[in-house]
Amino acid sequence: MTSEEQMLDIWKNVSGRPVGPDTDFFDDLEGDSMAAAAIVHWVNIVFGVQLPMIEVFDRPTPAELAGVVDELRAAAR
Repeated sequence: MTSEEQMLDIWKNVSGRPVGPDTDFFDDLEGDSMAAAAIVHWVNIVFGVQLPMIEVFDRPTPAELAGVVDELRAAAR
């Protein structure tokens, strides 16, 4: 499973709604800080990286956030 596919699962579980790679956290899901915190929490569990919450707001799609996670994982090696 790719990091993007895992991120899509996280977003779907947090939002309770169907999501795609380009689903926008704010425009499509009406995301808030509680949902962002849940995404950060699950990213930590699933990927083993500490994702700064600001990344959810700066890169508001699963595809963009998966890219950040890939960068964090590569830097940790």
